[in-house]
Amino acid sequence: MIAVAWMVTTQRTREEPDGTVPSSVEVQHAVESILDRAMDYPYEDVRTSYLFVNGKTYDYTDLGSDPMRDGRVKDDHGALVHVEDFLRGILPEVGGKLPPSINERHAVIAYGSNRAPSALAQNFSNGLSTRHRTAIPVIKAILPDFEVVHAAHYERNGNQPATIQYAAGARAEVFVTFLDDEDLMLMHAAEGLDPASPLSWYHYAKLSDINLQLVGGPTLASAFAYIDNYGATKVNDRTFAVSKVAGQTISAKMSQQEVLDLTRSLVESGDPGLDGAHRCSDMTGARHFLCTSWADTCLRAQRIRALHEKYSAPFAVPSGAIPKYEVISGSTHAGNPANYLGPRCERDPDIG
Repeated sequence: MIAVAWMVTTQRTREEPDGTVPSSVEVQHAVESILDRAMDYPYEDVRTSYLFVNGKTYDYTDLGSDPMRDGRVKDDHGALVHVEDFLRGILPEVGGKLPPSINERHAVIAYGSNRAPSALAQNFSNGLSTRHRTAIPVIKAILPDFEVVHAAHYERNGNQPATIQYAAGARAEVFVTFLDDEDLMLMHAAEGLDPASPLSWYHYAKLSDINLQLVGGPTLASAFAYIDNYGATKVNDRTFAVSKVAGQTISAKMSQQEVLDLTRSLVESGDPGLDGAHRCSDMTGARHFLCTSWADTCLRAQRIRALHEKYSAPFAVPSGAIPKYEVISGSTHAGNPANYLGPRCERDPDIG
């Protein structure tokens, strides 16, 4: 497994290129944009398979025998073209040579934000790549006996991300990102995977004997996934499926607002720091909770610890179930990885 140093930048008021400082109205508008996106998790709806190339998407009309070769997409002019011909026409933009075929890639299940083009664009524009190109098939699929649920975890922008859990009889609509070796290295970095750390937000696992049906393509017997170490939110023996993810669920579905309303009633305590109190003073309800979790690192850590310790269910596949689960890389213990640069709560630096 390839390890990589990585860095997470923080949102902060800074000087513009002309030396001016953003006004309070501009800063507040930026805060509102962050919160709007957090509440919209897992971001834009994705209805069909697509080819992701340097931040742009091209919808597949046919996967072919190899989505990176004889599959067909609509190009910038709306014309149907074979993917190999399309990529050969933009070789300078994809590194000067044809990207790897589908058989040279890692099938990684994207069940939350990583199915969304905007999230992929953020993950692959973090300055870590030396080749400055990305070409990834993102293929719609049906994953039986698993469901996508809200995790017992608050991300840096205050929302609750998704994770998967075994649920016999469920059918989740997911996407499969087919990553080459460098794509996988960059995705590990984006997910904060630090193989040497005793703590991690996620671990990278292999699911086998899963009958993962690619829509318009073959069935995969195995694939990889990032599993949230904080587990699924569980209250009164109930977990909660992400409402924006299609499929047949066993758990009741909840939106981001609904799950925040539920969990804030369980963990909301203490007052935000001065920055959080100022930036979030005009907000109420779930949005105020979201904002204060984003603005106050220690308050968010406190809330994560309470949610994880009292209202979570760890990922597990029962011993008698058909699917098999194997940890490939990363600690399964929840917390900030060792190489996370922050911000951390000084009082509780391991939680975040």
